[in-house]
Amino acid sequence: MNPYRITGPAQIGLSGGRTSGKMTHDILDAHGGKLPDDVHTFFQNTGKEREETLVFINEMDQRWNLGVVWMEWCREYGQPKDAPWYRLVDFNTASRQGEPFDMMLDYYARYRSEIKQEPPVLPNFSNNMCTAYLKIRIGEKHMRSLGYDEWDCVMGIRRDEPARYHRMMAANARGGTRWESICPPYEAGVTKEDVAEFWSRQPFDLGIDSDLGNCDLCWKKSEDKIYRAIIEDPSRVLWWSGTEEKFGQVFRQDRPKYAHMAWYAERMATQDAFDFEAAGLVSEDIDCFCGD
Repeated sequence: MNPYRITGPAQIGLSGGRTSGKMTHDILDAHGGKLPDDVHTFFQNTGKEREETLVFINEMDQRWNLGVVWMEWCREYGQPKDAPWYRLVDFNTASRQGEPFDMMLDYYARYRSEIKQEPPVLPNFSNNMCTAYLKIRIGEKHMRSLGYDEWDCVMGIRRDEPARYHRMMAANARGGTRWESICPPYEAGVTKEDVAEFWSRQPFDLGIDSDLGNCDLCWKKSEDKIYRAIIEDPSRVLWWSGTEEKFGQVFRQDRPKYAHMAWYAERMATQDAFDFEAAGLVSEDIDCFCGD
């Protein structure tokens, strides 16, 4: 059985990474070049995706006629209950300066203050707010707005990512959601090398190193990748350090805050070949819905 033959209703999670892009192309091929009417392709924009990611998604959409639905959080605390939680955008109108992320953090800061009498929090290991609200929650709301009560969420997880796959299958087994995750690339035995070979044959590609990911300085990135990304473009750290300052919180307790990492990165940049491994900064990323 072809794992790319998707029986809808289903939501394809197009993260903007190369794996989910190849997966979407393989699903198209399996359906004769056109997605079934009840299989939908979503991109949930946080405003912190790199511009190259947005360009890549738009290129796939235009070349392959995907009909990608671009959406982003737009909820403000205190709005009427029937006010929308998200808005539909496109490549030209999508936020680029973290606006949906800011709105979500402001919403929950006010909620925690007024309802729980608790201080604000930022996304962290025990409260993955950015993925939960900016990605999963609004995608779920849009599927429900289309009239679906249950559906599959199609994810770009490869065979060489067994830990991610089995965690996702365990989440399926626990239930509690309107959807279940399926992972066609894993079922098809696709590896990182297969993905690279596919894109080497295409007339376009994602214009960034996959190791740096889509969200510019995501707190789930390993520390060495954060430093590399800051060295490449120091302006990227401004939103992250400013957000920690604004809320008086940090994204992670197990490493320096972003302002300090910017300071360290500035000094690393003066060295011709900074040895991240010798400095003990090489580690693995944390699983994330936002990239692959």
